[in-house]
Amino acid sequence: MDVTKYNDIVQYWITQVMENRGKDAELSLKFCKDIVNYGMTVGDHNLIGFGYFYRGETYYLLNDGVHFFEEISKALDYLNKAQDWELMGKCYNFLGIWATNRGNAPIALDYYLNGINYCQKIQLFHQEAIMNVNVGALNMQCGRYREAQAYLEKAYEYIKTETNEQGYDSYMVIIYASLAKAAIHQGNMTEAEEYFRRAYHDHWKNVDEMDRLSILCTEALYSHVRKDYVKRDQCIAQIQSLIHGQMPILDVSDDLYEYAKLLLDAEKEEEFWAVIDLLEPMIKNCNIIHMQLQIISLKIQLYRKKGQSAEYLQAAGYYYELSEIKEREMQEMINNVLNLRRSLESVNRARQEMEVQNQILLEKSEIDPLTKIANRFRLNDHSEEIFERVLRMESTIAVEMLDVDYFKEFNDNYGHQSGDGCLQAVADALREMTNRHNAFCARYGGDEFVIIYEDISYEEAISCAKELKGLVRDKNIPHKYSKAIPFVTISQGLCWGRPKEGQQIEDFLHTADSMLYKVKQKCRNNYCVGKIEDTETPYIGDIEE
Repeated sequence: MDVTKYNDIVQYWITQVMENRGKDAELSLKFCKDIVNYGMTVGDHNLIGFGYFYRGETYYLLNDGVHFFEEISKALDYLNKAQDWELMGKCYNFLGIWATNRGNAPIALDYYLNGINYCQKIQLFHQEAIMNVNVGALNMQCGRYREAQAYLEKAYEYIKTETNEQGYDSYMVIIYASLAKAAIHQGNMTEAEEYFRRAYHDHWKNVDEMDRLSILCTEALYSHVRKDYVKRDQCIAQIQSLIHGQMPILDVSDDLYEYAKLLLDAEKEEEFWAVIDLLEPMIKNCNIIHMQLQIISLKIQLYRKKGQSAEYLQAAGYYYELSEIKEREMQEMINNVLNLRRSLESVNRARQEMEVQNQILLEKSEIDPLTKIANRFRLNDHSEEIFERVLRMESTIAVEMLDVDYFKEFNDNYGHQSGDGCLQAVADALREMTNRHNAFCARYGGDEFVIIYEDISYEEAISCAKELKGLVRDKNIPHKYSKAIPFVTISQGLCWGRPKEGQQIEDFLHTADSMLYKVKQKCRNNYCVGKIEDTETPYIGDIEE
């Protein structure tokens, strides 16, 4: 978004949002609200979408799932109208994380792939790489470890080159942790060990606690699988010192759930309850039933293992109650997705209709309404493009000007309606030539037309002139008032040459017009082809052809 187009107050609000995001939630929400209200007042979709997006991001960091989804959903609608594909991609990434944590992998994947599509539109490769990491994690949850590895490696190939990008070390540690986890599940322990080595050696000192948590949880799993219990317990001690109640739960829930499962398997009951007691209030505050069910399922496993029947039955009953709620939540999630998609499709249809109308207006401004070929306006623009291309490629060009022989007499005697039909027939012949020879044609005005050929020899230019002459004659349009023959014919002037620096398309048009004048002085229903560097000895066709 170009902030410089806004007044000083709006620029100040935007700056405050960007400076306080992730640091001061209250200030971020306040300034976002100011931006949304102002955007609503002036009808600026960019501002409204921006404000809603960063309000959603703030609620995400506050673990407020309900408000997060509301704000991001609103943001999508306005960002789509504003065609802000970068923030659209980030919205879909957030929604993918949201759906993943609610246990709906298909919807999450749909969100991620939509986000990747928007990133590809504007070549936002960094954000695309982040979403590939998340798609990899999603595949991992579903036990698709090889597929997960493919997405993670794709992200790695891009991120590893962005050494100056903010957060580079964090992304690399997360990717290495995820790749190591995929390797462990596929039994590739040596490969996993190499990922740990790179993470610690190259990035460890430059990352924060949450990034370290990711690699430590994976290394604890690695050590547990290898029965290196001393190293495992060292990792556990480090993890326990890092976790706290202010973590962004949606970012760490997968790691901590896997970690809690490990503690249960390792019979680390004290550490297990420490993690559960920390996670439960955060998850309840976030109002994510799927995550609550995951935690209760772990507690049920422990109660069963310890023979705590009363606690087991109580937890099982609560699990059943939450399962029913989750069914309703899933239905609501599907409805939200459908409503969001319907809203976006409505905006897209409106945009497509507008684009169609704009295209119609463009065609009206560039297409001759009678003959349906390019008009003088389009000729001016396109002939310049053709000439520049031919000049750049050091190729050849042939520019032809033609008009209908004794057209005034035709119009005066047959009527204007027949005259229009005559011009349409000539335009049809021109269209046929352009299709055969990859040329360009336009109505110059009145009964005059222009046709331009690229990459054509002098002999081929003469052949094309003869061919077009025959196409018009073969229309067999009666014209008993013509002084040439009693049918509609044309006179043609062509200028052929290899453009040189300093020349312009007007030089060729002017010369073609001179060739047309020459042939009409001699006889109608004929053509004259001259070279741009030698206009004194043109080739004039045989009238008896």
